[in-house]
Amino acid sequence: MPDLTITSPREADRDSWIGLEIARQRIVEMIGRQATPEDVLNALCRLPGGGKAGDRREDRAAFFLLKSDTWSLAAKGNLEPWDEAALARIVPESLSQRLLARNPADEDLTGLAFEDGWARHLSSGIGELLGIFVLLDGAPRSPDRFDLVRIDSTCRLATLAIEQENLLDELMYKADHDSLTGLYNRTFFERILGSRDGQAGKSTALLYLNLDRFRLVNDVMGHSIGNRLLTQVGWRLQSCLRPGDILARVGGDEFAALLRNDDIDGNASGTAARLLDSLKLPFSIDGHELFASASIGIGSNEPASLQREAYVALYHAKRAGKARAIQFDPSMAGTPPERLEMEQRLRFALEKGEMLLYYQPQVNLSSGCLVGAEALLRWAPPNLGLISPALFIPILEETGLILEFGHWVLRDACLQGKRWLDETKAPFRLAVNVSAYQFRQPGFAAEVEQVLSETGFPPESLELELTETVFIGDYTTARTLFANLQKTGVTLALDDFGTGQSSLAYLQQLPLQRLKIDRSFVSGIGDGEACPPIVENIIRIGASLGMVTIAEGIETAHQAEILLSRNCDEAQGYFYSRPIAAAEFGRLLATRSSGTGESSQPIRR
Repeated sequence: MPDLTITSPREADRDSWIGLEIARQRIVEMIGRQATPEDVLNALCRLPGGGKAGDRREDRAAFFLLKSDTWSLAAKGNLEPWDEAALARIVPESLSQRLLARNPADEDLTGLAFEDGWARHLSSGIGELLGIFVLLDGAPRSPDRFDLVRIDSTCRLATLAIEQENLLDELMYKADHDSLTGLYNRTFFERILGSRDGQAGKSTALLYLNLDRFRLVNDVMGHSIGNRLLTQVGWRLQSCLRPGDILARVGGDEFAALLRNDDIDGNASGTAARLLDSLKLPFSIDGHELFASASIGIGSNEPASLQREAYVALYHAKRAGKARAIQFDPSMAGTPPERLEMEQRLRFALEKGEMLLYYQPQVNLSSGCLVGAEALLRWAPPNLGLISPALFIPILEETGLILEFGHWVLRDACLQGKRWLDETKAPFRLAVNVSAYQFRQPGFAAEVEQVLSETGFPPESLELELTETVFIGDYTTARTLFANLQKTGVTLALDDFGTGQSSLAYLQQLPLQRLKIDRSFVSGIGDGEACPPIVENIIRIGASLGMVTIAEGIETAHQAEILLSRNCDEAQGYFYSRPIAAAEFGRLLATRSSGTGESSQPIRR
């Protein structure tokens, strides 16, 4: 190691310290204004040097930054041509070999000393190497106090500016990219599609790609493997596109590609074929060979109609048997636009926070007191108000989205129920509807148990409402699934009883605790009329099987009185309350709570 000549430090005068402080404050303000790192580093290179008046030196400084394992000169100040030789001796490509000495005593402040000056690493808060600051002095000597403060301040401010820029870059990246696949996300894609750049007239085509039966992978293999499959699918799709094309993941299992080419029709169909071919080879995940196929809709007409054309074409590709690409044709224009638009909106409704739960109170018929509520799914897209469940629930079931939405309903209702229990300290029952498709998923009972565990909502307070369709056609499997649910401790209710064709023999063998009388039967009780025989029979059947009966759709006092006279246990309907928002039901629960499982005051008598 060469022998360094150490000279006495030169003392800086008061003006030098004041000048340094003013310069530092100016740079802090630059960082606060989010000036670029380049501007900040250049300003730091020109911080005033030390020394007494008349003897102040012009320090020469430089910053090297490390990006992607490559060093680059990012800023320099007051460097002379002959300084290049000095920098060459410490250029970061061979920094560890070029450094001539370390000064252990000053390691924390100056970092590394060499014959022409000092260098210090810039490290992030987690220890990641960001770059190096080099201060050339020209005269070998030990650093004085002014040097130490100058170097320390420079490196701290430089690190702050670089990390701020990196954070902003990361936030911008996350805002435009899908966190799972790394592809562009829906927000970015729609912005590009709506921009002038994305609407390049005849040179633009849009492909919507939806994976076929992807939900089966999640159901059978689990969401972890499903997510990894989506990631690998995204990589393969991206490899089929050319520079200038844009690929995004715009939904759970839906991708979109924006293509630009003069011969757009030929390019679009050819690209779609390549995308489908790329999925034919198996995907290897954790030793499993998984296969994926997709349906593709192609729109390539006017920019304003691209999205609708591509989505209509995708709809027809699905209808035609999946695993194919179909280009929009004017003959497809007759596809009901409301149905298509609703299906497309529903795919993103949960992500956009457009779904909410309303709660319809359930009361004891005898006392009129509150005993619980049924959670009802509502959809409120912007500027359209609440959309009737009768319009969108069938679409959820047809597309398979009911699994994702059903899980959300179950979890959100349990979270809300737990909050109410904590606030009121009064037990009550919360009913949640379960579709036949949900019920028949092999892991549904485990899903219910997991939701209860995660939310802390007690099983005895949750009621799952199922319809007769869950066991018609395959009673043996249904009975096993019912038994699995019974083990979770929840209450099981048969909804809309009497509207199906279930056997009473089956009914006796299922672990059901409650029967719900369909509103269509209750509506048959007109003013001054007696109870319809079918209603009386349902009430008797429930009583003989030890079940609680609850009538829904009660709208008049007369209907309530007739049902009470026939020993129906509970009721819900507009006569007591319409479905209401969570906040309103919470207030109702709090004011009527007695801690006995029923409200202390009747809603209706």
